[in-house]
Amino acid sequence: MAKERLTIGELARRTGMPVKTLRFYSDEGLLPPAERSRSGYRLYGEEALVRLDLVRTLREAGLGLDSIKKVLQREASLADALRLRLAAVEAHIASLQRIGAALRAALRSEPSADDVRRICAVTRLSTEQRKAVIEGFFENAFQGANVEEAWKRQVIESTMPQLPENPTSEQHDAWIELSELLADRTFVANLQKQAKNALEPSEMAAMKRACEAIADDLTDAATRGIAPDSDEARAILERYAANLAEARGVPLSDAVRRDLYDRFDSDARVGRYWELILVMNDTPEMRRKFAEGKWMNDAVLHHFRP
Repeated sequence: MAKERLTIGELARRTGMPVKTLRFYSDEGLLPPAERSRSGYRLYGEEALVRLDLVRTLREAGLGLDSIKKVLQREASLADALRLRLAAVEAHIASLQRIGAALRAALRSEPSADDVRRICAVTRLSTEQRKAVIEGFFENAFQGANVEEAWKRQVIESTMPQLPENPTSEQHDAWIELSELLADRTFVANLQKQAKNALEPSEMAAMKRACEAIADDLTDAATRGIAPDSDEARAILERYAANLAEARGVPLSDAVRRDLYDRFDSDARVGRYWELILVMNDTPEMRRKFAEGKWMNDAVLHHFRP
């Protein structure tokens, strides 16, 4: 017995979907006809009803046509497609929550021009767009430098600003200032110059070994509140310089100390960048790293000044 074939009109009546939509799905490969009539009309089998039900369900769930096509062609599992959609929905919900928080904060009193500016900043960029801003910034900053991709990804992930669901006015302002800083061409140019001079693989390895050797001392000094300009701080820096010289295979000298000073005597806006990241990503680990980094920077600039 021959299998029943449905014309596109009959398929439309059975599903309640417009013929125009079915023809579009067919042209896009979501609904391939089982065969053609002698007159060239598309004919579909009973399985097309099940296929259309799945397409309609996935469309109502918010999946795009490309994702649905991959599921139907078994290039992606249904679970993977739904996970991607769930991630997009959750990101959208988080974005709406941040906008709602900005609106609530503005309405606690008579809204000001600053409140409007914060709302615009939160509305303008999604989480993914903020990530793209940071990634674009580091791509520009490291342009021309011999930087390992894995290390660069680690830097990007560790500095990615994460606004909480209910950000404060201070956190909104931090993102606005951070966006302006990342768009500053002179800031990027200064970082490019530093990167070209300081990020050769061998030098990075030497700096890493030198830092690891004093990691405990650095944490202890920052935790105990040892003054960066103290003799105890000087002793830690001398161990650091000695470790760096050893890692480079050269004797400890004033040239090594001067090189460290030059590396730490960077654009003052670098420190402000980290302050803004700390405002937005206020975690104990981030606070510890920021405190240790600032302590080290202040100590080097004091004790190794030429």
